[in-house]
Amino acid sequence: MITSCANTQKTKGKRYKINANVAVPNSTEIAVYIPQAFQDMEYWVAGSWHKPGLAMREALNKSFGQYFTSAKWFDRKSTEQARLFLDLNPDWDFEGGKVIFNTKYSLLDAAGNEIASGSYKESSGINYHQSEAGYYNAAYKAFQRLAVNILNSQQPSKEKFVNLLAMNKLDLNKLIDKEKPTSSGTGFFVNAEGDVVTANHVVDDCLIVKVKSENGLSDAHIENSSRLLDVATLRTAQATEHYVSFRKGHEIKLGEKITTVSYPLKGLLASSPNMTFGNVTSHKALSGSLGLFQFSAPIQPGSSGGAIVSDGSELLGVVTSTLNIKELAKEGVIPQNVNFALEAKYLKKFFDKYKVNYTELETPAVGNSSEKALNASAQIACYQ
Repeated sequence: MITSCANTQKTKGKRYKINANVAVPNSTEIAVYIPQAFQDMEYWVAGSWHKPGLAMREALNKSFGQYFTSAKWFDRKSTEQARLFLDLNPDWDFEGGKVIFNTKYSLLDAAGNEIASGSYKESSGINYHQSEAGYYNAAYKAFQRLAVNILNSQQPSKEKFVNLLAMNKLDLNKLIDKEKPTSSGTGFFVNAEGDVVTANHVVDDCLIVKVKSENGLSDAHIENSSRLLDVATLRTAQATEHYVSFRKGHEIKLGEKITTVSYPLKGLLASSPNMTFGNVTSHKALSGSLGLFQFSAPIQPGSSGGAIVSDGSELLGVVTSTLNIKELAKEGVIPQNVNFALEAKYLKKFFDKYKVNYTELETPAVGNSSEKALNASAQIACYQ
């Protein structure tokens, strides 16, 4: 089989004319934001890994680095300051053996005012067995044109853009796509004050988090989180009488019946809760995992963060993950309903550490545990 050798070399770009009044390289501090989902993008095709996110980051560093001495990546937690903030919304497409990179942009000043916007589109031939250069070249050409446009149209300088703003002070609503969440997951209320629990990986890279429940849609703040346990608590303004309580003084029983409510496959299924039933199938999970148990209730992408509730309405755990069926299928193994949850006793320790209010049931509740789980559930929307 003969393959094209197109774009196995990375471009050095074109030579563009810069306005004589503009200092190049330019020392004006500029912070660049690209949603984390695009930075991390990678996929398997034609027998190899394609990593457009990595190529895009490198292209941005190289292209802006030659024009700006103080270009840096936006970090919502950083106290570093900038005079300009560049919000990028990129996308990839393929046509006729070419990779196409298209990025919308919005340029903000330190007051959060939009001073320029538009889009750039570039393409490059791609060798599917050596794809890095193709992705890099398409992104580099678009970013180079954008950097030159900012220099020529805005003529940035510290004298023109006097004000500085710390990255952690920028209104994050200025950066996100408000109409379309990047991802979604599930959470549940754990006290009357409106604190919500979810899996940490659902919200870890979010700029803005919103919680939708029977009380409506509200903004949420990530109050506490742990990557080790894969759990996070969100503070909302939704006081509620519907929340779940822990089991007191009882370990999880092997084989006991459980219920979970979640909001899976957002965009594929209706935005309504999905209730499934199963059993605790093992006290252990994968080798080396911390605090996880195995259950059989079916889950889907978007179910992460849902509550595992006993027949007595007691909180037993938090849905975290499932086995990777695609990888196991390569070995001829098709697992069914092998799912994992963080055991509630570890969540209690997490709550105690961060002083999150919770209640415990002395005896199992009498009534409809499914209704309890349903009323306490919430959909988590992540915006980048």
